[in-house]
Amino acid sequence: VGGLYGFNRLAIGRDASIGIYGRSFTSTVVALGVLCSTLSSSDLRRVIGCDMVELRFKVGVIVPPRYFDTAAEELQTLSPRIDVLHTQMRLDQTFDYELDEMAETAGEIEQCAVSLVDAGAEVVLQLGTPFSSVHGWERGSELQQSISDRLGVPFEMMGLSVPAGVHALRATRVAVACVYYPTGYTAHYSAFLTGAGLEVVGARSFVDQGLSDDVDTVWAQSFEGFEPALVMDSIIEVGERFPEAEAIVVPGIPGKILSLIPAAETAIGTPIVSYYALWWKCLTHLQHPPGGPSGNLFALLS
Repeated sequence: VGGLYGFNRLAIGRDASIGIYGRSFTSTVVALGVLCSTLSSSDLRRVIGCDMVELRFKVGVIVPPRYFDTAAEELQTLSPRIDVLHTQMRLDQTFDYELDEMAETAGEIEQCAVSLVDAGAEVVLQLGTPFSSVHGWERGSELQQSISDRLGVPFEMMGLSVPAGVHALRATRVAVACVYYPTGYTAHYSAFLTGAGLEVVGARSFVDQGLSDDVDTVWAQSFEGFEPALVMDSIIEVGERFPEAEAIVVPGIPGKILSLIPAAETAIGTPIVSYYALWWKCLTHLQHPPGGPSGNLFALLS
């Protein structure tokens, strides 16, 4: 009945008792349909109450070309009520992740975002750090706001969400575990963080740490992800080497590490902020706390 009357955000719970009988049922369903189709999920949740309904959230995710996907699994682990809609950037086959190439993708990202909103997304997320950081903090933020204004729903870029998370934690001095980044990427990213008002006290990559001998091999492997244990060893080494850092920043998407973050933060006594700041931004917009402990950043939502 809900689908017939157009409310796609509402699922009546098994134990819900609504108390609608006789001829009033149809008019009540129509009224609910109008309500559910005009309010955001967060507003609807406040109006109706979670004891009666289970609300679903539609989140759109823009994935870079040829990249493995971390979005659905981790985001839906944080909240099983989230339904993820994916689209991938449609770029030329010669696209090779050079910084100057990524600076030209803003139009494609915007079109992908529009398609996701047309499919029902209430929040749109863009994966891939350099697609925003390549513009610098100020211009990247302007791009993000411009796209959000066109969409009429929140739009968040991963590269911008990380400094935003650091600021939310009230940290200013950061060390960078730049994992698979080559030297040029690391220098550019450090400048981006500085532009965001952060002080970079040091940076270390897998190669710097002796965890890999070959920059090219590490870069190629980044498209599939690394063993979580390797990534966490790298992050913890950075935390121990730079104890003056108030937060450890991890650019890019080195692998699915969110479940390991609470223990690592406890071990080094420092917050760690990485790609999952995008999930934090998403849950903030949905006004929906995570389903369990996920580290210092997500604790801000509790």
